[in-house]
Order: sequence, then structure tokens, then C-alpha cells
Amino acid sequence: MRRRLLVIVFALVAGLIVALSLPLVRATAERTVQSSFIGRVEDGAWFADLAATALESGRTGRLEAAADRYANLYDSRVAVVDVDSETVIASRPVDLEESQVRSALLLALADRPPEQPGVWWPWDDRPFVLAEPVRRDGRVLGAVLIVSPTDRARSEVADHLTLVILGSLAALVLVVIAVAAPVVRWVLRPVHDLDRATHEVALGRLKTRVSERAGAPELRRLANHFNVMADSMHAAQEQQRAFVAQASHQLRNPLTALRLRVENLEEFVNDPRGLTELHFAVEEADRFGEMLDGLLRLARAEASEAERGPVDVSAVVRHRVDAWRTAFASAGVPLSTTIPDGVSALSLPDSLDHALDTLLDNALKFGDGAPVDVSAHRTAAGGDTPAESDPAAGAAAETVDVTVRDAGPGLTEGEMSQAGGRFWRSPRHQNVRGTGLGLALTRMLVEAGGGEVLLEAVQPHGLSATVRLPAAPTPPAAEP
Repeated sequence: MRRRLLVIVFALVAGLIVALSLPLVRATAERTVQSSFIGRVEDGAWFADLAATALESGRTGRLEAAADRYANLYDSRVAVVDVDSETVIASRPVDLEESQVRSALLLALADRPPEQPGVWWPWDDRPFVLAEPVRRDGRVLGAVLIVSPTDRARSEVADHLTLVILGSLAALVLVVIAVAAPVVRWVLRPVHDLDRATHEVALGRLKTRVSERAGAPELRRLANHFNVMADSMHAAQEQQRAFVAQASHQLRNPLTALRLRVENLEEFVNDPRGLTELHFAVEEADRFGEMLDGLLRLARAEASEAERGPVDVSAVVRHRVDAWRTAFASAGVPLSTTIPDGVSALSLPDSLDHALDTLLDNALKFGDGAPVDVSAHRTAAGGDTPAESDPAAGAAAETVDVTVRDAGPGLTEGEMSQAGGRFWRSPRHQNVRGTGLGLALTRMLVEAGGGEVLLEAVQPHGLSATVRLPAAPTPPAAEP
């Protein structure tokens, strides 16, 4: 937007400078032509007086000598013709039938004064033609014709035109740099702040605000309205989070008491079918409790204001894999890893730990005992090739992928589009313990730190779950 505004301002200023410069250039050129014209008219009048005596007496020697001297001095052609347009003398040959010469002679022989020519632009190489009538006692005896080059006058116009162009360019650059650019920055700074704040709000950071003291009055009012809107959204979200947290917390105590009462009924129930139903009731109470705990964790996570920072991905992945090895070994599920050293990323505190716990738990519960592999690597943005293979890739364009891949039944294409939604569970997994909040909470935490969670099908069967995080900047190498 800044570039477009500068282009518009540049065009407007350039148009204004051109509009002011053209009349100045034309006036200077006309003044140069007028000065040359006056000089030639004076020369023509002097030759006309000299020619009048020569034409009456028939002695043209003095006139021819003056014409030759003038021609050599000013590199011009001088000719005198009689009333019948016959050449009397000529310092150099002149084509009297040439249109410009013929027109000037006709005016002079009609006893009309010479007309001032138009502007001589540098690219117009036509000569200057002046015809002065020769008079004696009110009679026209002939005409003096002077044909002069316009190189000097055109050179003066060209010099002035060059000076005006250079001055206009300098003024244009000065105005754009010293005036237009600061004004555009002043106008656009609030717009950029609003754009950044809108992006932050879209990412869920509703505490973002913009300054109401910068920019034009309209932009200050817009900033004020944005802050009011953000305050309203933040207040509504806080109320929603507080309700979820309070409801989850308040329901936890009655649910615990209800579970204890149901368990205490076991010694009074003698019917085997009744005992089975009682155990089912306890399990449902436990499941309800897990759901309330998940809602409480979700509300606390949404209310978190932690800032993301560098995380040692290699250490975190190894630590969480070691913590889960016992569970995988007890279930007889092979667990392999591919974890290079020195991989780091930007993330919220403990969000990668939580994400790995959720993904490993899902792979163990829903993988039907198939082998599970955990890998981590640095990847060029938008690609699947490790960034180490492309030294030209910038650190700012790199990501870190932590992938948990299993060879289980996986999810269908329709199920993958719904996976990660709150309380969603595959119809095939309704009998497996869980609340459907784990992956939703993981996705929220990862995205809050600037990352994303990707689910992909593995051929011929299986599921690949990837946590993609922004790569942490690589520290510069120490100078030897």
C-alpha cells in the first residue's frame, strides 16, 4: 500500500512540476527567438538602406562586399532581389523557390514587415529566414533576404531545457523523499498497526490494542472503534472461559460425591446383573469426570497468556518417548524413534510435551497394536525435505516437524476432516476410553504458539500426525 501511495503522489507531483515547467521553458525559448529576430531585423533594415542606394544607382560593389563580410561573420546567406524577384546580388546561392523563402519574399515585396517565427526547439533544424522590403520614396524597389542558421539559439534553448529538466527531477526527488514519504508513513502507520492488530486478534490474542493518538482523525476514530470491539470480544471470551471453568469445577465435586455413593451401593446389591450395571455406572462417572477435567484444562489453556520461546525439540521428544516406553512395552507395541541432535523450535511452554503425550496415547489406543515411529527434523517451509539438504533456505522460512506415525487402521478421508474438533470421536472408537478433547486441546496449544497439527494417511494403512512448529533461529557461528 505504501508503494502504491508513493506512486500516486509521485505522479501528482510530477504532473504539477511539468505543468509549471512547460510555460517557463516556452517563455524562455520565445525570449531567445525574439532576441535573435530583433537582431536580424536590425541587420535587414541596414542592408535595406544600403540596397536602396545600390538599386537606384546600379552600383552594387559596396553592397556585395557588405553581404560577403556578413555571410562570413555569421555563416549566413544574404541576397538582394528586385521588384520582379530577380536576384541582384547573393553572397551564397539561395533557392528562391523554397517554400519558406518564397513566403517571406512575397510578404516583403508586398511591403509587409517580417513576421516573428515560432519557437526554435532543439530538434528543429530549419533555418531562420528574414525578408526586409527595400523602399525609396514610398516605392518598393526590392527585398533583402537573410537566411541564417539557428544553431546558437537552439543550443541556448536546449541548455535551458536541460537545466529545467534537471531542476524538475531534483525537485521531484526532494519532494518525494522529504515530504511525500514522511507523510505517507504518517498516514499508513496507523493502518499498518491496525493490520497487525487484526492479524493478532485473528490468532486469538484478544488483548492486542492499537494506539489512538497516531494518524489522521478518521484513523484515530477507527483505532478507537477497533479497541472497543477487541475489548468486547475479550470480555465475551473471558465470560465464556470463566463459565466453562466454573461449571467444570463446580460439577466436579457433586460428581465425585455421586461416584462414591454409587460405589458404596456395591455391598447392598446382590444381583449379578445389578452389580454389572453398577460397575457401568461407575465407569460412566469416571468418563464424565475425565470430560470435566478436559474442559477445565481447555479453559485454562485458552486463558493462558504465555509467550512462545525456544524449545529443545530433541530433548523434549526423547524425554516423552522414554516416559511412554513402559506403556508401549506393556501393550506389546513396538516403538521406534528417529531424533537428531540440536533440533530446536519456537513454542509455548510445555505445549510440545502435551502434544506428544496426546499423539502417543492415541497411537497406542487406536493403532490396534501396530508399530509406532516418532521422528523429528528441520524442514524447509512448505516442503518435505530436511532443511539441512538446502543450505540456501533461510532460517526464517524453516519449520520443525515432529511426527508420530503408526501402521494401524487410521482414519477415513471424511474422519480426518473432522478430527481435532471438540468432543469428536470416530464411530469405530466409541468403546475406547477418551473424551474427544485431547487432540482439540493439542491443536489449540500448538496453533497459539504459531504452529499447526497435520493429519495424513499412511499407505497402505495407518495415520501420520505431525506437529509443525516455527524453527528457532540458528545462533551465529563464533568467529575464530
